[in-house]
Amino acid sequence: MPMELGKRTNIRFTILAIIFFITVLSFADRTAISIAGDAISKDFDINHITLGYIFSAFGWTYAIGQIPGGLLVDKFGPKKVYAVLTFVWAILLILHSIIDLVPVFMMVSVFIVLRALVGVICAPMFSINSRVVAEWFPSSERAMATSVYTSAQYLSVIIFAPLIGVLSTTIGWQYVFLVIGCVMIVVSLVWISYFDLPSQHRFIKENERNYIQGKVDHVAANRQGKIIFNQNPIVQLLKNRMIFGIYFGQYCSAVTSYFFMTWFPIFLIVEKELTVAQAGFYTVFPAIGGFIGSLMGGALSDRFVQKGFTLTFSRKFPIIVGLVISSTIFFSIFIDSVNLVVVTMTLVLWGRGFSGLGWTLITETVPKRFIGINSGLFNTFSNLAGITTPIVIGILVEWTNSFFWPLLFVSIHCLLAIVSYGWIVSDLKEIKLSYHVVEE
Repeated sequence: MPMELGKRTNIRFTILAIIFFITVLSFADRTAISIAGDAISKDFDINHITLGYIFSAFGWTYAIGQIPGGLLVDKFGPKKVYAVLTFVWAILLILHSIIDLVPVFMMVSVFIVLRALVGVICAPMFSINSRVVAEWFPSSERAMATSVYTSAQYLSVIIFAPLIGVLSTTIGWQYVFLVIGCVMIVVSLVWISYFDLPSQHRFIKENERNYIQGKVDHVAANRQGKIIFNQNPIVQLLKNRMIFGIYFGQYCSAVTSYFFMTWFPIFLIVEKELTVAQAGFYTVFPAIGGFIGSLMGGALSDRFVQKGFTLTFSRKFPIIVGLVISSTIFFSIFIDSVNLVVVTMTLVLWGRGFSGLGWTLITETVPKRFIGINSGLFNTFSNLAGITTPIVIGILVEWTNSFFWPLLFVSIHCLLAIVSYGWIVSDLKEIKLSYHVVEE
C-alpha cells in the first residue's frame, strides 16, 4: 500500500536523480569518443573524413531508432524499456574497451558497428525521460525537471573530459568505456528496484500523488483498450505546423550540440595547436556554461509560468534568447587567444543550454499516452543533426584544413532555429490526435 499520511514525500526528485545519472553516463560515452578523436584517428590510421563517419555512426542508428523506441515506451512503459536498454548498453560499452583484441584490418569496421549498436540501443532514452517527467512532475515544475536531465550532457563533459584527456595520453582511451559500462550495470539494477509510476510507487504518499496529478480526467486516463488511429500518428504530428516547427527548430539547434560533442576538441587541437590533454581540460569550461545555462533556462521558464505569463511566452523567450547568443559561434574563428576562444565558446554553449526547452515542449503539446511517439519523432529530427554535422564538418575540415566554414555552418543553423521557434511555432497548446479506443 502507498504511504498516505504525514509530510509530503518528494519521490519525484529521486526519480529525476536516477534518470539524470543515466543520462550523464550516456553522454560520457559520446564525450569519450569526442575527446579521444585525435588519438583514435592515430590508432586506426584514418583521416578526418573517416573519423567523421565514426562520429556519425552512433547518430545514424540513434535517429533510426527514435520512432520505434518511442512506440516501445508507449507500449511497454518506461520501467521495462529502460531496464533492458541500460543492461545491453553496458555490455556494448565494455566491448568498446577490448577493441584492441580485434585484428587491425577489422578495427575501424568493428568500432563503427559498435557505435551503431550503441546508437540504436540508447535511442529510446529521451523518450523515456520525457515520459517520466510528464508522469512525475506537474506543469509548473516540468521545465526545470526537463532542464535537469538535459543538463546531464554538459555535466558528463565536466566530469569525464579531463579524465579521458589524461587516459588517452597515458594508459589508453579504451579504459574509460570499461568504467562507464560497469557503472551502467549498477544503475540498471537501481532503476529496476526503485522506479514505478506515481499510481503504483510503494514509497509515495497520497499528498504527493495529488500534487503531481492536479486536475486529471480520471475517466479518460483509466480507459483501457487498444488505440486505433484514424490517420497515421506520424502523419498527424508532421502535418501540424506547431509540432513541425518544434521538430525543425530542434534539428537546427542540435547542430551546435553535435559540434561540441564531436569536433570541438579537434578544433582546439587543429586551430589552437593544443595537446589532447589540454583540449580535454579546456572542453570543461563550455560544458560548465551549458550546464548552468540549461538549469537557468528551465528555472526562468517555470518562474514565468508561476507568475502567470502565457505558456507560449514562458517557453519561447529562453529558447530564442539562447539561440541568439549561440549564433555568435562563428566569430570565434577570428580570435587568436585560446583563453578568449574558450570564453566565447562557453557563452555559446551557455546559450545552447538556456535554449534547450524542446523536451519540455514535447511533454506539453500531446496527451501523456502519446509522448513516446512525439518524443521519438522529435529526437529523430534532433539526431539527423547527429548524422549530418560530424560528416559535413569532417569533409569541410579535410577540404579546407580550416574551421571557418564549419563554424559558419553551425551559426547559420542557429539562425534557422530562431526562425523556426519564433515564426513556424505559433501558440503552444496540446493538440488533439484523431483516434478511438477499442475495448479488449
